[in-house]
Amino acid sequence: MVRPVSAHPLRRRVALGLAVLLALPLVTAAGFLLWVRHVPWAIPQPHRGPASLRSPPPGGPGLTVRYLGVSGYEVTDGTTTVLLDPTPTRPPPLALLAPLSPDEALGAKECPRADVILVNHSHHDHLLDVPSIALRTGALVVGSPNTVNLALSRGVPAEKTKVVKPGARFTVGTFTIDVRGSHHTDIAGLSQPMSGVVPPTAGALYFFQYALDETLFYRLEANGTSLWFHPTSTFQPGEVGTPPAPTLLVGVTGEDVTKEKAAALLAEAKARLVLPTHYDNFFQPVEKGLALMPGLDLDGARGAYLAADPHLTWAVLEVGERVYLPRDE
Repeated sequence: MVRPVSAHPLRRRVALGLAVLLALPLVTAAGFLLWVRHVPWAIPQPHRGPASLRSPPPGGPGLTVRYLGVSGYEVTDGTTTVLLDPTPTRPPPLALLAPLSPDEALGAKECPRADVILVNHSHHDHLLDVPSIALRTGALVVGSPNTVNLALSRGVPAEKTKVVKPGARFTVGTFTIDVRGSHHTDIAGLSQPMSGVVPPTAGALYFFQYALDETLFYRLEANGTSLWFHPTSTFQPGEVGTPPAPTLLVGVTGEDVTKEKAAALLAEAKARLVLPTHYDNFFQPVEKGLALMPGLDLDGARGAYLAADPHLTWAVLEVGERVYLPRDE
């Protein structure tokens, strides 16, 4: 005689499956919060570089560079001020569950002036504060179509925006700027992560709606001094080109830095000073102090660059710290 199968075990299995499905997002969120938690980090002496970088050279600097956090910098020759990926607003993990807004008071404090803003790409950790800073300072916003569209959507006048492509050269004030193209680091095996279109009519955006289209980097020259701003850790031979520059601001989060890649990039850029960037944990507010991005091997990155060129200078900056670049030799 065949006995009927009880429905109770089936109901229990269904209930268990539903419980697992409901728990997965919570477990994932908890894991993410643990991954991005604040772990204080003090810059050890080998990473700080020579004290001479932090004092103006005799006769004055060619350029002054101030670190703004994430991949953000203020660069000035005393006449014209360039902002690179200015990122004073750092939404904590739970804030990413809602549409993002810049902290305009913080932006005014950290970025009081700007003549031009150059943007590497249009993810929120590079672009969130740009429109509000541009509106307040009257700066020209330069970058990809998505970068410009976001600025337009926030009320930046069209004449204060400029879409650029790799190979372009233009001047703003005393600066000559060359544009090059690169590639965003893959995330979890995904190429061009969170890519898409930001329309010029965009309203409030969640972090994933700050969509990637192009990844650009720049060479700046003014007052006899030049530098490369290459805030991604990716590099393909031939993407830098000429002219050279002795200072390289280069991303170290994402792809592992190898001696071979460092050597190839240094050979093209002709850099003798390396300022690594995009190393601090932008998921935590800056007032908590410096913390490294989770999983970043900054010692390994330094070792790879010094193995490629034992004579180069490597210097990690505190948020808000200035260094002074002499005129190119």
